[in-house]
Amino acid sequence: MKNLLSGNLVLPDRVVYGQLEFDEGYISRIEELDVEQENADWILPGFIDLHFHGLGHWGCKEADSIRKIAGFAPSTGVTSFCPTLAPTCWEEQLGFLRDVKALQQQELPGAELVGAHLEGPFINPRCKGGMDAQWLQSCSVSKVEELLEAADGSLKLITLSPELPGALEVIRRLTAAGVTVSAGHTACAPKDFSAAVEAGIHHVCHLFDTFEGRRTEGGVTQVSLLDVIMLEDTVKVELIPDGFHVPPELVRLTRQAVGARRIIIITDAMQGTGLPDREYRMGDGRKFTLVNGEVCRLSDDPAIIVGSCLTMNQAFVNLLGFGFTAVEAAHALAATAAEALKIDHATGKIQCGLRADIVQLDRHSPKVKACYVKGIRHA
Repeated sequence: MKNLLSGNLVLPDRVVYGQLEFDEGYISRIEELDVEQENADWILPGFIDLHFHGLGHWGCKEADSIRKIAGFAPSTGVTSFCPTLAPTCWEEQLGFLRDVKALQQQELPGAELVGAHLEGPFINPRCKGGMDAQWLQSCSVSKVEELLEAADGSLKLITLSPELPGALEVIRRLTAAGVTVSAGHTACAPKDFSAAVEAGIHHVCHLFDTFEGRRTEGGVTQVSLLDVIMLEDTVKVELIPDGFHVPPELVRLTRQAVGARRIIIITDAMQGTGLPDREYRMGDGRKFTLVNGEVCRLSDDPAIIVGSCLTMNQAFVNLLGFGFTAVEAAHALAATAAEALKIDHATGKIQCGLRADIVQLDRHSPKVKACYVKGIRHA
């Protein structure tokens, strides 16, 4: 069955007013009719969130919750996702990977489950942020083998601290297995980061968050880890554009320094995102307080941020306000993540022959008017 959408088509290199046709789950025709129209809806590639811990009523820890997140995600414009698990007990991490593998073999009611993201457990305790320190582990290839066996191909992304002893060997093993390795929650020196890139890291977890700032020696400012990351052309960087995790000025700086094609927009969202302000519980049992328009903070220590309540449709609007063009924002919300997850041959852009993963967004608000996953409407 053919479907036809009209609006401002956000193509990989331009915005035009036109019609988008898709048939049998794939984009079959793009017709450019006019220049961009002021009041026409945005027609965008479906958003890809590869780093979040919950959405709506559900966290990412349980299989049934992930299934329900898949059904809810298109209401925020998300057509592909990687549920993320922060460090918890070892058996729960292995179980999470097995659950994701099993769910990938089922037909889920909404967004595509690309695979799992483990944010840890090989994390520097000094940079744990809101993580529970009791579940952090030293780098171990034998532990990695356990993860890979449990995942059976479902592990797509893992975040670790590259400065930990044994990290380079772990990075090489994970990379060889086809897993994207992300540097995050880290205090590594610039030279250590360069060694990690050589070992296989080409991804950085939520830039600016849980990173240490510049230091001085003898009154001279030294090169920081952030500087080296921005200069390394092969590295993609995650950003949380909620206006709190990263000040808007730093979002603008990152756009100018690295370009939108290296930026991966994430939400780092928690259970309760999209719901009223109140207290919720993390996967490890600790309670946090969610305040819409702000962030999620640990209830026992409000100075500690444990995640956001940002949605991807709101992120698109925020990026436009931070100086991104619609083309740049669409790339950062879809194409760069598709590249990192190695699914860019199938999705991430409005292009003939790619999957019809499409979101129709109101021109002047974050409202999702329609969302299609493989050509099937789910919102």
